[in-house]
Amino acid sequence: MKTTNFIIAIGAALILGACNLNITTGENGNGKVVTEERKVTADFTEVRGSAGLDVYLTQGNENKIVVEADENLLQYIETDIENGKLHVTTSQNIGRSNAKKVYVTYKELNTVEASSGADVTGNSVIKSQNLSLKSSSGAELEVEVFAQELIAKTSSGANLNVSGKASSLNADASSGSVLDAKELLVLNCNAEASSGAEVTVNVQDKLETHVSSGGDINYYGNPVSVNSNKSHSGSVHKM
Repeated sequence: MKTTNFIIAIGAALILGACNLNITTGENGNGKVVTEERKVTADFTEVRGSAGLDVYLTQGNENKIVVEADENLLQYIETDIENGKLHVTTSQNIGRSNAKKVYVTYKELNTVEASSGADVTGNSVIKSQNLSLKSSSGAELEVEVFAQELIAKTSSGANLNVSGKASSLNADASSGSVLDAKELLVLNCNAEASSGAEVTVNVQDKLETHVSSGGDINYYGNPVSVNSNKSHSGSVHKM
């Protein structure tokens, strides 16, 4: 029995050690926070933030990128533009830091994405005819919008918080993610929630819902038409 307990204790220690190693893996900041303006090599209408970075979006008269981070971490923060999309990510893992922020000024946006633990925040209203929002893999995305057609998707434990106004909304949440659009006023909405995800919307005219595998849809407002489609477990609630 003593031998068995000893082996279990050793195994637990090794597992905990491995976990600690994973948590602390990455380049730590040196504590000296500096800012650097990046050269904008091309126009962009899409932004994707990832790798645990904090990204702030502001509409302006020109496209501009400014990075604020610990001095020794600047070299690892990438802001590349490919085919009209600005990719904000890192070339290697970053550990502890005093700052890892990227400020993006844009002239026009039609797509905003957050993934891999990034935190993307809109500092001004995003105005677009057709706008796509996507948050995945534990990321956070929070924006205010004014759009004709809006697509919003979340997955893999991510959060998306959207406010403002839109004529139509296509909302899709899966895999334990949360899509909160209760402060977004829409006329028509198609909402889908699956695999333990939650969607909250605010609809005035027509609402169509699809829920499965423990998904939940909550809706505010008094839509004229509500059509609910359920398969397996799941629920639709009027708030």
